Amino acid sequence: MLKIVYPDARTFRHIIEALSKIVDEALMKITSEGVELKAMDPAHVSLLHLKFPPEAFEEYSVEGEYKIGFNTANILKLLKRGKKGDRLELSVEEDMFRIALIGAAIRAYKIRILDIPEAEIPEATLEFDVSASIISDPLKNALKDAEAVGDTVEFSAENEEELIIRGKGGEMETETRISRESGALISLNVKNAAKSEYSLEYIKNVIALTKVADTVTLEFSNNMPLKLDFAIPGEGRVIYLLAPKE
Repeated sequence: MLKIVYPDARTFRHIIEALSKIVDEALMKITSEGVELKAMDPAHVSLLHLKFPPEAFEEYSVEGEYKIGFNTANILKLLKRGKKGDRLELSVEEDMFRIALIGAAIRAYKIRILDIPEAEIPEATLEFDVSASIISDPLKNALKDAEAVGDTVEFSAENEEELIIRGKGGEMETETRISRESGALISLNVKNAAKSEYSLEYIKNVIALTKVADTVTLEFSNNMPLKLDFAIPGEGRVIYLLAPKE
C-alpha cells in the first residue's frame, strides 16, 4: 500500500523541474522512512539528492518499499497542471503511478512505472573550509548577475563577515558581496580562506529550487565540489553537488 499527500504541489513541480534538467529518467524510492531520490547527470559532473521524511507530508501510508521509475519530462508536464493551493497525492495502482492534484477538483493522472536500474551512487563524504547559510533571493540574484557576464561563477570567503560571489566572462566580471550586516547572510563559518569556480550552466539547473527554499546552505573549499543544500518547508531537503570547473 502506498498513499502519500504533500501540502503544496508546486513545491514538487519546482523540484522535478530542476531534476529534468539533470536527467531524462529517475528512480524514486518510497519506504516507511520517507521519500528519497538520487540522480547524477550523464557527464558525472553534478549530483542531486532529494530526501523527504514522513513528517513532511500531510498523510503518509506506506507498507513495504516502492521503486518508481519515471520520465522526468512527463511528470513535469503533469505537475505543471497544478494551481496555487493544490495538494499533491501520490499512489500506486499495479504498474501505474497515480498523481492527483487536489484543489477545487481532484484531477488524477496515471503514468506507467518504468523499470529503471538503481544506480550505485556512493555517499559523498566531503569536508569543506567554508559553510554559508543565506537567504535564497540574494543568491538567485547574484547568479543571474553572473550569468549576464559569462559562464563561470566563483565563490570565495576570506573571513566570517562576508561571502563573495563573482561572475566571470571573457571581457566582463560582476561581484556580489553578501554580508552579515545585510541580513541576507544567516551564518558563515570559515575554517580556511577559500575560493573555487563552477560552471553556471550546471548551477542554473537548480535555480528553480530557490522558489521553494527560503534558505540555502552552500559549502566549498579550494578547487573542491560545491554543495548546495536547499531547505524545503516541512523538513524536506534537496542537496546538489557540483564538481569544480577545471
